[in-house]
Amino acid sequence: MDRTFIIITVVVVVWAVLFAIMMSLNKKRQEKAKEFANENQNRAIVHLYGKNLKIDEQDISQFDATTGENLEKVVALNGGKHSFEGVFETTAVGIAGKNINIKTDKLEFDVELKSGHSYSIGIYDYSPEDRERYVKEYGSRVEDILVMPLSLYKESVYAGGCLVVSCDK
Repeated sequence: MDRTFIIITVVVVVWAVLFAIMMSLNKKRQEKAKEFANENQNRAIVHLYGKNLKIDEQDISQFDATTGENLEKVVALNGGKHSFEGVFETTAVGIAGKNINIKTDKLEFDVELKSGHSYSIGIYDYSPEDRERYVKEYGSRVEDILVMPLSLYKESVYAGGCLVVSCDK
């Protein structure tokens, strides 16, 4: 047999096996996230996109938490006012199509949460004004609870951005 054909066959088989494994892991993660949400329907579910996270001055590991579908931290909290702190991060696509990792310094803020609702806390690489214009033009399936303007640095280039705490409608 031709050596090139054997190499291509091996690569395709390895790719197919790895693809099947990754799909299986993703399905398990999705099921776990849905189960977590169902078990905590009477609590506020918060999706946090960051690291070094603390809630009410306690490490997130001290809370009922899991990993979400998008590898974010998901925590179930009782309704009420909670303080959050951490380094929030996201990935944006640059002009040349290259992924750019963006993260904040440590941020601290307070948010009032209602039981039975799902919240998302993350950063975006556009300004609060751009977000407001977008929501007015296209609508949104979430309600912004807190929008905090940020000065971000994308690979040493200054950019406007914002931290958003949103609640599913």
